[in-house]
Amino acid sequence: MIQKLKNIGIHLPKSIFYNFYYGFPSRKLTLIGITGTDGKTTTCTLIHEILKQSGLKTGLITTIGAKIEDREIDTGFHTTTPDPSLLQKILAEMVKAGITHVVCEVTSHALDQYRFSGCNFEISGITNTSHEHLDYHKNLNNYINTKAKLFSLSKNAVLNKDDQSFEIIKKQIKVPFKTFSIKENSDYQAKKIKLDQNLLSFEVNDQKFTTDSNYEYQIYNILLAIAVCQKLKIDSSFVQKAIEHFPETKGRREEISNDFKFKTIIDFAHTPFALESSLSSLKKINKGNLIVIFGATGGRDQSKRPKMGEIVSKLANIALITSDDTRNEKIENINKQIIGGIDPKKSELIDYQEIKTKKQIQKIIELSKNKFVYFNIPNRQDAFNLAIKLSQPNDVVIACGKGHETTILHGHTEYPWSEAEAFRTAFRLRKIK
Repeated sequence: MIQKLKNIGIHLPKSIFYNFYYGFPSRKLTLIGITGTDGKTTTCTLIHEILKQSGLKTGLITTIGAKIEDREIDTGFHTTTPDPSLLQKILAEMVKAGITHVVCEVTSHALDQYRFSGCNFEISGITNTSHEHLDYHKNLNNYINTKAKLFSLSKNAVLNKDDQSFEIIKKQIKVPFKTFSIKENSDYQAKKIKLDQNLLSFEVNDQKFTTDSNYEYQIYNILLAIAVCQKLKIDSSFVQKAIEHFPETKGRREEISNDFKFKTIIDFAHTPFALESSLSSLKKINKGNLIVIFGATGGRDQSKRPKMGEIVSKLANIALITSDDTRNEKIENINKQIIGGIDPKKSELIDYQEIKTKKQIQKIIELSKNKFVYFNIPNRQDAFNLAIKLSQPNDVVIACGKGHETTILHGHTEYPWSEAEAFRTAFRLRKIK
């Protein structure tokens, strides 16, 4: 109730004021909105790239920041949708720069807090919905209903027919919509799916699409992009060209090169669903061990933590459970909740402080072939360092949760942080030893 009063009494008037202050810039733009739990940034980036390649002057607003052609704008720490004062300012700058189309990542918080009030979207789509932000929304139905608010601001919609949100949103929606899927029959259903170590290919309505982003769940992001772009009358050849060499999205399946013949990846996966999608895709194409560095954010939904632990324990060979943005929670409590989801009969917890020799490292590697092995490491850099020591040729090390973020939040303080630099530090230490 308090949040609702704040939304109506503070957030809505603020949004209305900045619409007026900047002259309703969104009315001069074709807006494309993408919501959902996971895959929003990737899908927005892909649509942005397709529209650019088709010759349209296109802007982008995502978790990572905003883009006005080649100029990047930081939209703030730990937030997806900017505050209305910044959002309307960015849209006004885009109008001034001659931008015609803007792809926007739209969160449930943004929708609930009226940050996009006054904006009308030509078309909007939803990637998926899963266990996330229930500390704010209280239950999954509320969360999905909040996501559905985007379609009341849109002329057209694209829905994921395989997702649990479909039946709920379908009953509410009052605009024309198209559907996409892998499992259910839909307007854009992926068929003849093939996945190997280098490529992913599939067919949609008798058209073949091939991409070097060989994660099976990437199909959903591509299908949504296809449906949106077709509604915008973009030729499918631009889609095919854009996904062939999938546009790199900072902190999303971003590979960090090394000299050790194993793969190191940064991913933003921070929900049970995202972890399962990323790890299961990697498991299908990975020959060696799958080593996961992850944690859970403090001051947020605690109920997802055991689920994250359970998923990682079933899909990974080795996990290093460590700090994320702890905020005002103790890392010991956060990690304990994650570990609560791990079956002690099928796993082994090892004290990382006792690992001092190469022989001990080798024993852990051998143990991980038959049993899930995990470590509880409060310091995130220490987790990276040990992960790299444990890695062998053909292994995959994936760091989940932080992605593109440039700080890590402990208490009320933002400390500088980079997942890529954490990997590079670990590489240097392995070379020294």
